[in-house]
Amino acid sequence: MKSMMMGAFAALALLCGAAPASAAPVQDGDYYTFDLVNGTPWTILTFQTGEPNGTYSRDWMPQRILEAGGTVAMRFYDSDDACEYYVKIVFEDGDAWQQKLNFCELEYVVVNEDGTIEGIE
Repeated sequence: MKSMMMGAFAALALLCGAAPASAAPVQDGDYYTFDLVNGTPWTILTFQTGEPNGTYSRDWMPQRILEAGGTVAMRFYDSDDACEYYVKIVFEDGDAWQQKLNFCELEYVVVNEDGTIEGIE
């Protein structure tokens, strides 16, 4: 009986030890956090990241807009471990601006009235 109990405990310990490894997949990639600053007199509707071929992510601001002069804390995840991404900003009137930024070296993404989007440390 004692050896059967020890065997049961050993089997249980083996199962418990293996469960976390199989339940939690290993994640690679980076989270990028920054403040998005709207330095324009227009409302921003979407913020997307993309590739040089023009393929863009989903809207990282799906539940909110950014009014003229406003700032919002932003965060996005990408599994590629890259630093440089194209950014696409779409305004309320449908205009879209694009710029390549290095997200490993910035704290702010500032959208300027002159049509530039800049990353600031």
